[in-house]
Formats: sequence, structure tokens, C-alpha cells
Amino acid sequence: MAFSPASTSRDALQRLLDGLQTLIREHLALARFELKEDVRDMGRDLLVGASGVPALAAGYLLLMMALGYLLAIWLPAWAAFGIVALVNLGAGSFLSFLWGRRAMQKRVQLRKTSEELKKDKEWLAALKSAPHTGDDGLIQASH
Repeated sequence: MAFSPASTSRDALQRLLDGLQTLIREHLALARFELKEDVRDMGRDLLVGASGVPALAAGYLLLMMALGYLLAIWLPAWAAFGIVALVNLGAGSFLSFLWGRRAMQKRVQLRKTSEELKKDKEWLAALKSAPHTGDDGLIQASH
């Protein structure tokens, strides 16, 4: 059975397309896996970090009450507690602004996926610059 150059080219193109589809599917699976892993790690870190928040909040509240009562020695109680409240509101707003801006600038990095995409880009560049062969298998000069 004789093979025509057109059917051979068609088969090669089909294999190339199948390979590219597999490559893209594998990259998406890797990105999905890395993203799921990063989100799971982030959730675990948040949970561990949040476990001390109730004790921290109670201690902070008691400290602020003590500062208010200390200032109340020299100022009326309403002014002393007002000053403590304003300092807390100002500091909290400032910290929320700074950390919120920092969190918005932070990106999720999919390191393994990025490495694979870089390798693919190099591979495609090598394919593009490789000499082409004709139907007879001989290397032809590029046009």
C-alpha cells in the first residue's frame, strides 16, 4: 500500500495536534494542582494564625481599658477613653490600609507551571529554527 505525501503530512499534523492538546491538558492539570495546594496551605496558615485571636483581642481590650483609666486620672473619663479610641482607630486604619495594599499587590505564583511553560517556549523556538526536511527526507534550505 503506497502512502501519498499528503496523507503522511496529514498524519504528522494530526499527531502534532494531539501532542499539543495533551501538552496543554497536562499544563492545566499541573496549574490546577499547584493552585489547589497553595490555597490549602494558605487556609491552614490562616487557621493556625487565627487560633490566638480571641486571647489576643481580650488582652488588647483589657490593656486599652487600663490606659483609659490611667488617662482618666488627669482628664475627664469621656476624654480619656475618647483619646484611646481615636488612637486605636487611627492605628487600625493605617495598618489595614498598608496590609490591604500589600495583599492586593501579591500574586499567586505557580512555579512549576511557569517552568514548564518556559521549557515549552524554548522547545517551540528550537522547532521553529530547526531546518525543514522535504518529502524525500532531505534537508531543504529555508525560504
